[in-house]
Amino acid sequence: MLKLEPVKPETLNLVRGSCRFCLYWQTSGDYMEVMENLSRYKVYETKREWCKEALNKFGDCCFLAYLSNIPVGFVQYGYPQLFKRIKDYDSGPPSDDAVFLACLYIFRKEMRRKGIGTRMLKKVLENLRERRFKAVETFARKGSENNPSGPLEFYLKHGFQIVSDKDDFPLVRLELKPKKRFRLLR
Repeated sequence: MLKLEPVKPETLNLVRGSCRFCLYWQTSGDYMEVMENLSRYKVYETKREWCKEALNKFGDCCFLAYLSNIPVGFVQYGYPQLFKRIKDYDSGPPSDDAVFLACLYIFRKEMRRKGIGTRMLKKVLENLRERRFKAVETFARKGSENNPSGPLEFYLKHGFQIVSDKDDFPLVRLELKPKKRFRLLR
């Protein structure tokens, strides 16, 4: 069974793989240059501080995906203003009424192409619907299955529509329709 557990600043150390030390969406400009100038400790502390800020402004926005109690993936989303890198994309910016899905990544390669990403996405969408958000948008990569944002085909398969297509990362959007609620009539 897949479960998503919120990542808090104090539990960031549980995140595995490159996701724990990734500042891609939290920075702008030349990413390699930014990373070369920071120690591993500084990268981790910067991510922790961002996590605190995002939690204060948005609520839970980073989740670790577990399959049989083994961490297999990471997902990160929030208000577009929380992600500095957005301005570097020609197909952007995301709409003000949308939540931005920055990463949906299966970091355990042997677990890819097993439906885990689909299950993670469904849980994210469920969370956003419960919180009454109107839409979710992301930059989806053309022709790459290994991109942390996720491949374009994946999002199209799950009902996302292309909003803007100016480079290798089209902006895609999914309207979040509220779940139908049934009332018992007496």
